[in-house]
Order: sequence, then C-alpha cells, then structure tokens
Amino acid sequence: MVKVCLKNTDIGFINRLEKVRKLNFRFAELMSRYLNLFPRGVTADCVSGIKADLNATDEEAVCATLSVLLGLDTQYEDDRIILRKYLPAAIKCLDINDYNNNPYYKTVCVDNVKQKEWELKQMCLLPYEGFVYNDPVLLSDYTEIPCIGFFKEKFSFPAVLQNGREWMTLMPNETATLEDSVSRCFGNVLTYGLGLGYFPFMASAKDNVKSVTIVEKDKSVIELFKNNILPHFPNKDKINIICEDAFFHAEKILPATKTDYVLADIWHDAGDGLPLYLRFRKLSDLSPNIVWDYWLEETIINYIRPPVFSEILSCFKSGRESNLFEGLNINSRIDIEKVLSHEFLWEHAYEIGEFFKITEENV
Repeated sequence: MVKVCLKNTDIGFINRLEKVRKLNFRFAELMSRYLNLFPRGVTADCVSGIKADLNATDEEAVCATLSVLLGLDTQYEDDRIILRKYLPAAIKCLDINDYNNNPYYKTVCVDNVKQKEWELKQMCLLPYEGFVYNDPVLLSDYTEIPCIGFFKEKFSFPAVLQNGREWMTLMPNETATLEDSVSRCFGNVLTYGLGLGYFPFMASAKDNVKSVTIVEKDKSVIELFKNNILPHFPNKDKINIICEDAFFHAEKILPATKTDYVLADIWHDAGDGLPLYLRFRKLSDLSPNIVWDYWLEETIINYIRPPVFSEILSCFKSGRESNLFEGLNINSRIDIEKVLSHEFLWEHAYEIGEFFKITEENV
C-alpha cells in the first residue's frame, strides 16, 4: 500500500508539479495538433517575411508563426509560459546534411513499388515543415520538451504504406532514436520488427556484429524488403529473416538461441508501444543472458510518469491509500522525486502497467 503524508513545506512542491504536468499535457496537445493537422502551415514565404520585418532567426520566425497558428494569447499565464519556455526550446532548425550523409540514405535507393496492399515509395518534407526529430527532453523540474525540427530545404525519405496509410517511414526521428541501439549492439543480433530495415543495415555494418536476425510476421513486408531494399545492403550476407510472431518467438524460440543482443521495435510510436514494451519486458526474463534494448524506451517510461503522479496526488488530496506499490510511504519531496525518477519507473514498469491495466486493448 502507498501512503502519502507530506509536510507543509512539501505541499508547494507537489502543487508546482501538478501545474507542470498540466502544461506538459497542453503543450503536447498543441504540438500534436500542429503535426497532425497543419505540419506545412509554416511556409518559406511566411518565414522570410517575419525574418525581414523582425530581424529574426529561422527558429524565431517559425515560433512566431506557430504562436498565431496555435492561437496562443499572452493575456493568459499558461500561454505566456508556453511562448517563453516551451516553444523556443522545442523548435530547432536542423542541418539537412547530417541526414543526407547518413549511410542508409546514401546507399539504399527506393523506387516506387506496389505489392498487393503494400506500397514502397519516396515521400518528402517540404522546407519548414515540422516533424519530430528525437525523443522529448525531460528538464530537472519535470518539464517535457518535444523535439520538433524543420529543414530549410526539401528532404526525401523512404516510406512503406499499407492500403494508402503510412505504416513505416524513415524520417529523421527513426535514425536519431536508433542511434544508441546501433552503438550498443554486438555479436549475434536479433531485432523484432522489420520496417525499412534501418537498424539491420546499420548493425550489419559493424565489425563486432556477426549476424543480424530479423523477426517479422508479415510475409508481404518481408517480400517487399527482400526484393527492393535488401539488395542495396553492402553486408546482406549477415542478414537472416524469420517469418514469425514476435511474442511467440521471444517466449518459445529465443531462449534456446545463441543471441547476444535483442532490439524490440514493433510499435509505431511510444504511445501505442507501452503495452507491447511491457510484454517484452516480462518475456526478457526468459533470456537473462541476452542484452535487451527497446526502441523509444525512455519516452515510453516517461508515458507512465503522469499516471503515477496522478495517483500520488489523488492519495494526497483524499487521504486514501493506494495499492500501486507495496509497502511504500511517501513522506517528503525526496520520496516523490524517487518514485518519479526514470530508474524507479523502469524498475516497477510492469507493476505499474498491471495497476493501471495498460494493455493493447486499452491504449
């Protein structure tokens, strides 16, 4: 049982956390609205005009345009905080050469191909079009800053569509968020999820990687990859593909293999990935000698912080106890910070998932 009994000196801290949580949620909603409804709402002409009128940088011009598009009003305190703290920290002008020089983009040339309900094609980001380029940044006061980038030039990238709907795209976010996994993988590597094969491409190029096994359940995706993408891989001899359900393989097959490293990457984003991540975390116990990584793990862990804080806040306000954590008392700001830390949330992730009934059906 969790019991929350704070001192008067700690009440101000928890109230500030509640305000930050609400601002995080509001800004995330604003960025989601921007990226989903009008990612091309900021144009080169608009930016050019603001830069000339206000002697502004590209980033400042984009922020000014977004403040209008999103209806932010300095009469309101929350909007002032968003305009001063959140928006300038979130928006970044990226160097397109950092991505065009990526080995995958330089080597893999994708033609437009259709195969049953699947389509492989080139898509593009227009100049100043917004996109997520990395995991959100968590500040020391628990402010969460999404990483929203733009290029000043047109940027092309490969994509796989299913029945006309984007299923997998190799945008800058994918390359950035897989960078650590590429650096850590070694020996006999296995990855759950194929996509466009970016991780296998980069992993197979490493001298300390002997083989890369891909587990993918969709035969059409495998065929599309083998016929149109794999031939471009310089180290294709290291690649093996297994057509199998990821969770069946992780439970029944993986423990008996000589795998050294596993990357789980079968979710579209951190939101829908949480329940799948929790399933993999439980199955990883069956293979304790394998090093496991999970795509977007840090962001996924961040997703469980708000409901945990909400439970603490509810217990504090009502005086009730919670079944969230066994034998845990929260008596100070230090205790709250411990429970909300990445390390604590990671350690108790499956327990938290069980308490809040985080399943694929509920997400």
